[in-house]
Amino acid sequence: MGNRFRFYVLPFAVIFLIFCTAFPAVAATSTIVVSATCDPRGMIPEGSPFWGHVGFVLEQLVENTPYTPNYSFKTRVGGGDSPAFGEAYCRPFCSPDSCQACLRQLSSGIWRICNSALGARVEYPECWMHYECYSF
Repeated sequence: MGNRFRFYVLPFAVIFLIFCTAFPAVAATSTIVVSATCDPRGMIPEGSPFWGHVGFVLEQLVENTPYTPNYSFKTRVGGGDSPAFGEAYCRPFCSPDSCQACLRQLSSGIWRICNSALGARVEYPECWMHYECYSF
């Protein structure tokens, strides 16, 4: 029975190992909203300078936060009457890839979650993001 068992199990084990190395796991990110605070003063006028500045802020948060020492990054885009300020943070247990994946999902979801509010702070289990029309 020992030889027959090895005869059947060994090929399946080899196939399993080949499959696992050929298709590495992709970091899964939870999109469960842990908390959300949305500015009640109104929505960002679509096409306004502030709308564009917030878009750039969110992009900078996604691109830079995963590569900072503490997974924490603040930025500002624009000036004059319509500057946008933003901050993002990832949990310390995240890898740079999972941090960026979480922030990427959050940056596209924050508009929907807060209905394009003038300011928003939304938290997922692995990361959070905050933007405003004033410095904080």
